[in-house]
Amino acid sequence: MLLKFTALFLGLLFLALGNNTKYWIHSNNWSNPKNWDFSPNPCDAVILPDLGYDYSVLVSNHAKLHSLEFPSTGEVVFGDRASVSLSSLGPTCPTPIGNTYRTRQYSWGDPNNWYSEASSEVFDTADSDKIPCLTDTVVFNETVVYNVLLDKSVEVGALHIGDEVLSTEDVRSYTAGPGRAQLQFINLAELVVTGRTVCTNPEGCLCGNQLDCSLVQCPRQHCVKPIRSNGICCHYCGAEVRFSPPPGFYLMKFKESLEHFMKKQTRHLDDKISTTVSLQEYDLRLNIQITVSDSITDGSYEGAGYESSKIAQKVHDYIVEYYIGRASDLIIEQSHQPFQPGEKPEADVVTGSYTAGIESWVLYVVLSVSLVLLLVIVFLLYKCSRRYRDNTGPSPQHIRLDHGSLPRTLDSRFKPCVPALDQDIPTYEEVLMEDMLTRGIAPDQPRDSTALRGGVTAGGNQGNAPQQPPQHRTQTNTLRSAGRRGAGYNEVPTIDISDHSRV
Repeated sequence: MLLKFTALFLGLLFLALGNNTKYWIHSNNWSNPKNWDFSPNPCDAVILPDLGYDYSVLVSNHAKLHSLEFPSTGEVVFGDRASVSLSSLGPTCPTPIGNTYRTRQYSWGDPNNWYSEASSEVFDTADSDKIPCLTDTVVFNETVVYNVLLDKSVEVGALHIGDEVLSTEDVRSYTAGPGRAQLQFINLAELVVTGRTVCTNPEGCLCGNQLDCSLVQCPRQHCVKPIRSNGICCHYCGAEVRFSPPPGFYLMKFKESLEHFMKKQTRHLDDKISTTVSLQEYDLRLNIQITVSDSITDGSYEGAGYESSKIAQKVHDYIVEYYIGRASDLIIEQSHQPFQPGEKPEADVVTGSYTAGIESWVLYVVLSVSLVLLLVIVFLLYKCSRRYRDNTGPSPQHIRLDHGSLPRTLDSRFKPCVPALDQDIPTYEEVLMEDMLTRGIAPDQPRDSTALRGGVTAGGNQGNAPQQPPQHRTQTNTLRSAGRRGAGYNEVPTIDISDHSRV
């Protein structure tokens, strides 16, 4: 059951990818107004001119005219109820009016000569996809005559002339025999009918037949630098986005998702934007090509194609954001870059690899700088935490007073997050003790100021020692030379120091 369901799903998918029918739209019928200088009337002197080749004209109803001139070669075919009557001059038609039949050979590869039932609310069809492709079904109406110039070999999936289905051998027999077929297919090179009407590649299939743009009339474009894309006959104002389909890419699913995206982007433009999605070949590689064009000028300096360029940039970002294609494979070409009011528009080409390279370079720099800053912050935090632990342990290396303010010169030295202090710099307690010893008020120390001023060391002869001038800080300090927490040293709290009176 699952196998049948899978086969049915794949069949429907391939049917959607490849089952397309193309209809020939031109005819050499007498009733076709495009074949005349003006619509025939009873006063016309109709001329069927010599065009240098044989052609057919089909008269399918009653035609009334003043005169009819036939070509030297060719044929006029009358339908079952067709007739031609000639009228004489009279009050209603005093003077005959010349009216010439106009026709030409219509090329098989001209995209304007075909019509397809496949349509989309958002997307137009690229010119290369308007002509019959390798898996398409081609239909010619049996009730009309036509001149088809087929000077290059073509290949189609199926061929119908009216209700008759023709194979390759049938086509050869049909065009080789006498009669109308020789006049309808001119300079027939080769028309191959393969019978394959399904594209089995989920990425899509190239058309495979050559596009003929020689007779396509292109309108004038109003932009700085119109661009030309593969599979499009005329230059246009807008932009092109293309990329190589990644593995697992499905063209139909991509078209559906892009169609929803484009509806949101173009809903305010009232169908003034033309978008095509097609499979094209660049440098022998398949590419998904999206073209966005417009003729919106509105008298502005930007010119046509400005809105399309902005939308194409959004399409580019959409493809990258949803991982439809790699940024390095994306290429965007624009008739001019979208610019701010007052700036001069310029035509430019921006490749996806170039922009992706810039973005990668910036990203690497930002990540590198962020990593260095993070390492610096971690290192500083580690040093700070270590200092804090050292100062709060049983034998702190540096005094850290939270209940009073230190002198400005010492405050910066005793913060926990600074480098290790020099051992020659006294702690705050030693400074206080030295000041108390100088004043002779420290407990458990001699209060004789003369002993301090004379610089008598412990165990010296005090009575016979001559008087010495007061020693300054340049002499060796006994407190510094002694151990920081040696015997006889009592820690003096700051609250006791503030209670002693100066001596």
